[in-house]
Amino acid sequence: MRKESLLNELYLQLIKQTTDHPDPNSRVNLRHWALLSLACSVILPPQKVVRKYLIGHLKRCASDFITEEGKYARFAEKCFFKTQGTRRRQWPPSREEIVCTINRRPIYARFHFMDGQYHSVEFHPSSTSREVMEIVKKKIGLQENAQGYAIYEVLGASERSLLPDEKVADVMSKWEKYRTAAAQAVQQNQSSSNLAPACRRQHHLFLFKKHLFCDQYMNLDDPVEKELLYHQVLHGLRTERFPISEMEAVMLTALQGQLELGDCSEVVQDYRAIAAHCLPPRFVPNIPHEGVAMHHQSLRGMTSAEAKKSFLNLIQSWPLHKATIFDVMQSFTSNWPRILWLAVDQKGLHLLEHRSRNTLCTYEYQSILSFSPNMNCLMIITGSDKKQSKVILTTAQAFQIANLIREYMEVMNSNAQLSDDSQKENTNNGNVMGAGAPGAPHVPPHHNQPLPPPHGTTVQQPDLRKGPGGGQRPPSMVLRQSNAALVAPQPS
Repeated sequence: MRKESLLNELYLQLIKQTTDHPDPNSRVNLRHWALLSLACSVILPPQKVVRKYLIGHLKRCASDFITEEGKYARFAEKCFFKTQGTRRRQWPPSREEIVCTINRRPIYARFHFMDGQYHSVEFHPSSTSREVMEIVKKKIGLQENAQGYAIYEVLGASERSLLPDEKVADVMSKWEKYRTAAAQAVQQNQSSSNLAPACRRQHHLFLFKKHLFCDQYMNLDDPVEKELLYHQVLHGLRTERFPISEMEAVMLTALQGQLELGDCSEVVQDYRAIAAHCLPPRFVPNIPHEGVAMHHQSLRGMTSAEAKKSFLNLIQSWPLHKATIFDVMQSFTSNWPRILWLAVDQKGLHLLEHRSRNTLCTYEYQSILSFSPNMNCLMIITGSDKKQSKVILTTAQAFQIANLIREYMEVMNSNAQLSDDSQKENTNNGNVMGAGAPGAPHVPPHHNQPLPPPHGTTVQQPDLRKGPGGGQRPPSMVLRQSNAALVAPQPS
């Protein structure tokens, strides 16, 4: 996969082995065709001459509708065109991908959701995260124009959003390498009693959830999106990504009880099981049952949809309810606590006290000059060209934070560009209309004569809010947030 000369030679040898075979249905010939199909679904020959030769060979053999060779040729041709123009694979195909290709069928994977459910989805090995996400959206009935979602890979207690052009099959291959390495480590350390259970606790899965919480990306009128956001909010509450008071905890438990139990009964119930679905674990043992029952009683007659809407409205009372929260540490000032929260949303970056709504400072995207992630820290340069300030935050999720900042800045810059274009168009239209004002002579244009140009012109100002960086972005289930970084080793 790394040496182009060997890759071209591999394809030429496979074409030679699959040309005019005396027994097209023989096991050896079909194995050669399976290998050729697998190669076409992973990486194509770099030389254009070899590519043309390959596609000519596939088209000629695909005209055979009698033998198994023709079926493989048509499948390989389909793999060729799906792989063409996509991002280069970073990992060799996994065992599951090889088996699916030999059987001439797409690969499949489970995609989990925040409510604990999952769907099995089939996709081509060369499909990108963006393409698979569209398949998942169609599978669950989410509107096609729904935006802001992403596929996350979950490794143990850590998660990472996939890049739009990242291939899902590559992630599955990486997981297989991790599992193989973990199994080998267990075999080599049989005397260690702690290593084996730790390796068995690691799980790998794909997670589908909201990634960018922009105003134009939110559509609570769509029942599917509303349900997804509701369960994502529940997960944020359970993992203490929404700071709440004791009174808010009582109200949320009452609303959750109205959702799950309906109207309150005369007997005071034990609300700890209900509270465990919507509150952090430290709140559950001390939840006041009488207070919850009193609020639950006041909700009598409220439907599930109304209770869910009230639940979300209570969460939205916090201005940063759309922000993604990260645990960070700072050492640049002694006036703040060492452990902080970093909230990233559509408006900018916010530093808060840990597990608190107390905002210490806010950096809008217009004031961010640059940001640089490292393995264990994130450096942010803010201010202006004349006066700058440096903020260094220690975190193992620096790359994930940097990608999220870049994506929000791209959305904001895109919105600003659309606003500038709309303003420019309105100005030009106003100038054209001004030419026909009272007192101005009106000369009807000839049918073949173009309209006169507007009298005024506008100069589009540079977008000062354009941030640095570019390119494309580098997965009742309870997922824990962690500071552990997802660092994928590069294949040798």
